[in-house]
Amino acid sequence: MKKLCLLLMTAVLCCTACMAGAEKEKTMPEAYEQVLDMVKKGMAGDPDTLENEDFNSVIYLENHYSNQKVGWALEDLDEDGEDELLIGRTAYDPETDVLWIFDIWTMAEGKAQLFERGWERNRMYLTAEGGKKCYGLYFEGANSAFESIFEHCLIRGLEKSEQETIICFTDIDTDTVTWTLNDAEIEEAEALKKIDEWRSIICPVEMTVLE
Repeated sequence: MKKLCLLLMTAVLCCTACMAGAEKEKTMPEAYEQVLDMVKKGMAGDPDTLENEDFNSVIYLENHYSNQKVGWALEDLDEDGEDELLIGRTAYDPETDVLWIFDIWTMAEGKAQLFERGWERNRMYLTAEGGKKCYGLYFEGANSAFESIFEHCLIRGLEKSEQETIICFTDIDTDTVTWTLNDAEIEEAEALKKIDEWRSIICPVEMTVLE
């Protein structure tokens, strides 16, 4: 945990350069306001909203997240001049992975469109490398108790590119652990080094509390 905290502190310093000078008054599109209204209704238990497939009820309503405040932020991830809507935690706490982003929405033909989503077993984080403003996404998840997944990709025109996936699989019959990178077997040390590199560029997002 101490190592992860140090890596995240490094990420804060890297992302400061990334976002420096980018702060300006942002206008919330009406389509994004409708998304936030949907989230608020869903969190309040509105039956119609809970049946809406675009409401991520598992993340927003699970008891072990309920004591965390949900927030939103606008950030132009693909640098097309239009902001994306990020919804996630409002503050950082290393004990609860508060940097986690729940949903990312974008604009398409004047309508809000879901771009990417995390879930309870696949935590999603924004990454950015220094002053290059090169945004990406980092995921930590699990398909089962025996298989952990670590994944990173870059955002290019709201397409995921240069995707790399590390899988750690434990064979319960032989009690052996296998690490793979894009389906090619690698050493554990190499896998952990790359995971540390991805964690080091996690970009904390300053969220506005959703009220």
